[in-house]
Amino acid sequence: MPTTDFWNRGVYVNTSPSARRWPRFFSLLSALVVRDLTSRYRRSSLGMWWAFLQPLILMLLFNMLRGFVNIPSDGIPYVLFSYAALTPWTFVSNSVSSCGPSIITNAEVIKKIALPREVFPLACVVATLFDFAVSCILLAGMMAWFGVPVGLSLLWLPVLIVLMAAVAFSVGLLISGLGTFRKDFIFATPFLMQAWLFVTPVIYPLSTVPESWRLLYMMNPMVGVVEGFRNVLLKAEPPPMEPLACAVVITGILLAIAWPVFRSLSSYFADVL
Repeated sequence: MPTTDFWNRGVYVNTSPSARRWPRFFSLLSALVVRDLTSRYRRSSLGMWWAFLQPLILMLLFNMLRGFVNIPSDGIPYVLFSYAALTPWTFVSNSVSSCGPSIITNAEVIKKIALPREVFPLACVVATLFDFAVSCILLAGMMAWFGVPVGLSLLWLPVLIVLMAAVAFSVGLLISGLGTFRKDFIFATPFLMQAWLFVTPVIYPLSTVPESWRLLYMMNPMVGVVEGFRNVLLKAEPPPMEPLACAVVITGILLAIAWPVFRSLSSYFADVL
């Protein structure tokens, strides 16, 4: 069955070319995000409370672990120290996990309509921002409870959120493209995320990493994201510049690799689905 061009289908038949493609792209993106959000918690008794529970349960587990192992927290109450890192980490983990099968789950649409396939993993990332916002409500409440001062450093927060989303999209884009051809990449994603968690300063601070390993360690872009969130939210300081710069560079490299690979593979999605 021949595919239908998304840009010339239905209500778009009389529209002008490339200049008006972006509004249509964002229209499609918003429709996919709404669909994802409305279906995510359907038939769930707890609904959006799951957005609170996932990082909260991990925080409690890490606190139990701290009862057996002396884990420093840079003088910050450990519940705040760990939860401030788990908030961005959970977003990235959930985004990457949902991006993986995003092409396969939209197979019927892809086989019938020619549209930019990047929109499916991107919709997963944008939809997960809702869970991130919900978990931030609890984080704000905890900061108020512990009397954490805030200042102009909060102006860095949008930069960190964009960087966090770019990391998730880069990795998710690559896994979704490769996973469409080999599901092994999708099955391996939970193990990848578990390993990635332990090489990211979520449970422990960056200061515990030996100086001789620190530059290599900061090649993990989540180091700059997590440390940035902690500094901005809990210390009222700007993000540490060296980890942040490394995160920006590595994320740019990831995106420069993932996007061409995905675009190349996307030409064959309809054939393999």
